[in-house]
Amino acid sequence: MQSYLQDLISRMTVQEKVMNSEESSSWHAHREAESLQEIAALEELNTFLRAGPPKAERSAAYFMLGALGNNLKESKCASTLISHIPSERDKHALASLLDSLAKVPAGPDTDLEPVYGLLRDRRWLVRHGAIRALRISTAPETEDRLLAVLVASSDPHDKIYCHAVLNLIGTLKSVPALQAGLESSKRDVKLSAKAAMQEITLRAAAERRPRASILNG
Repeated sequence: MQSYLQDLISRMTVQEKVMNSEESSSWHAHREAESLQEIAALEELNTFLRAGPPKAERSAAYFMLGALGNNLKESKCASTLISHIPSERDKHALASLLDSLAKVPAGPDTDLEPVYGLLRDRRWLVRHGAIRALRISTAPETEDRLLAVLVASSDPHDKIYCHAVLNLIGTLKSVPALQAGLESSKRDVKLSAKAAMQEITLRAAAERRPRASILNG
């Protein structure tokens, strides 16, 4: 890895005693990492991760891949992050990977199966991260996977995060499951289900209008 990226990772992971985050080298290094725009960094970070660095450095590299993919709108960054899911065992590093993945657009050929495999993970930190990461998907299968989580899970946070992602990508197929959320005793579950239903309904109406205009024209 080029010295700049290695130095940046070192600064992102430095342990310091400071009064507030904005005084720390790590905070400033993370803000610097958020501006990455050189596509060459993708392969360098991938090579770095495959060398098996410590978990703090892996988390920093995942963060950088997420920032790079977000800035460049590059789906290869999503595929690269996903490729490291099977080998990542630490729940905190895996959560960092998934949070970074949620910032990167996925291409139509992006294999999301490793993410789907985490939707039933017993570790809530990982499971919730996997749900949130699926906001990048446009694949119809993703909606089905999230609906299956809603049916099977009793964790209110699972439901809230599924509702939030369906708010972005769901279709009218999700409405019955969201209606069930309206019956929850948990306020946030009900509110997130209601918001998702409203957004899906508006989206479906907007999709119908152009077709109707063509037919009427």
